[in-house]
Amino acid sequence: MTAMGFVEEELAHMWCELLKVTGVGLGSGFGALGGDDAAAGRLAARVDEELGARVAPAELLGADTLQGMAGLIREAMKRPPGAGDALPEPSGPRPGPRGERPPLSFAQQRLWFMQQLDPGSTLYNVPTALRLRGALDRAALGRALNAVVARHEVLRTTYEAVSGRPHQVVEPPAPVPLPYTDLAGAPDATARAERIAAEEAARVFDLAAAPPLAARLVRVAEDEHRLLVTFHHIAVDGASAEIFYRELGLLYGSAGAGLPAVAVQYADLAAWQRRELAGETLRRLVDHWRAALGVDPKAPDLPADRPRPASKSFRGAVATRALGPRLVREVREFGRRERATANMTYLAAFHALLAGWARAGEMTVGIPAAGRNRPETQDMVGCLINMVPVRARLDGNPGFRELLGRVRTAVLNASEHQDLPFDKLVQALVARRARDFMPVFRVMFSYLGERRAPVFAGLDECVLDLAGPQDTAKYDLSLYVEERGEGIALTLEYDTDLFGPDTPAALLAAFEQALEEAIAFPDKPVPDLAAVRSAGCGTERNTDLDR
Repeated sequence: MTAMGFVEEELAHMWCELLKVTGVGLGSGFGALGGDDAAAGRLAARVDEELGARVAPAELLGADTLQGMAGLIREAMKRPPGAGDALPEPSGPRPGPRGERPPLSFAQQRLWFMQQLDPGSTLYNVPTALRLRGALDRAALGRALNAVVARHEVLRTTYEAVSGRPHQVVEPPAPVPLPYTDLAGAPDATARAERIAAEEAARVFDLAAAPPLAARLVRVAEDEHRLLVTFHHIAVDGASAEIFYRELGLLYGSAGAGLPAVAVQYADLAAWQRRELAGETLRRLVDHWRAALGVDPKAPDLPADRPRPASKSFRGAVATRALGPRLVREVREFGRRERATANMTYLAAFHALLAGWARAGEMTVGIPAAGRNRPETQDMVGCLINMVPVRARLDGNPGFRELLGRVRTAVLNASEHQDLPFDKLVQALVARRARDFMPVFRVMFSYLGERRAPVFAGLDECVLDLAGPQDTAKYDLSLYVEERGEGIALTLEYDTDLFGPDTPAALLAAFEQALEEAIAFPDKPVPDLAAVRSAGCGTERNTDLDR
């Protein structure tokens, strides 16, 4: 076997740290080891920072193996800056002055606007809960909470409109209130703690008057506490919440002394985004998405149990199902052979199932892009996530192997062009827009790697729950595929205005069957797979694909 060179050794070290694996070789596959789009973004940022080579995350994912990635990196290291690029690479966000109030990012502007339409809405709350077992030092926890909020401006930012245009107002660091409720010894302590958690999750934020974060500490038993922190989505995404708790744990103990200062804040990113997403850069991104989605793309309709109401209530519920270790291993191994990540493989099966259910020749599903493909954004707290559409066609009766290839290409292209905010995409491509009209896609898919719990020195156990209450639905359907040990937990969030509980449960069962069949018969035409033919509730309307 060819010996590893410098680039291979450095890259292997990065893989081991990012993917928490050992024994990486030249032929190892990034996707097979658990690498996904978000991990590729972090890897690209580290390669840029540590090796001075700019390689797009989509290119790294496409190469897949350590040896293939190393070849791309070597070629990039030989090129002078900007050589071979259609456009010069933007310099990236840099620290800026706070003399003028910073603008909102495009994501923040959308969330701010939605809050103005419905000031009492809790749809964009991000409730989290951290269960702590052991001898908790409440004073140390309070100091750590204050320190994390002081580090990240976006957690102490309010939003003020001047002549109808919102601006960020970064407030100076101040102590964060941490109300304390002691339920230890109460016979119904657990039930009361759950009620308090629900109340905190339903908190209404006044974005003009108070920061987008609220915390409460509940003592459930002698050695058990629950830290409840509710954010508004205008300040965080899922990755930000994990960064928040990781830093909270470090600052709770002595390890926090080594945390580097936050050089680039979210407000700097928002200002950079406003400058860069214009002119030729904007035109290039819009042109890509117009070619990928067509002019005035429509969200495919799914058969619903009830007629779509005139106004969306956002009421939702969830159905769940578990996939066992055997099937999960087979899915991962099949994806590895096809040079696709597990994320892409599950997404392809979801596309096939939805197309069969809707009797459609193509399907567009929204997936979250992390937006963390630059060194400055790796540990940034803020709303960086962006939804990107993945369109897959089923013309020509492809087998699952071929469909997976089409989905893989679509995901890589979407990742490469993820910098166009979804609102900008809609503005450029969609003719008619309204608050309750969901353009481009009505179904969302998200693959979640296994979460790593934060560490709090001196405590016996720390368990982080980022799920929150599951009684809302932003889309018709949202499928979450989450790694749980050697298995997979499926959660299908659904709009209760459209679906009763039987339909989502049937879809999850059909999804598992579709995976089994697709891997066993990867070249059998997708429309002929039994699970695809009978997707949904088995009604006559759902029994076959249009041919």
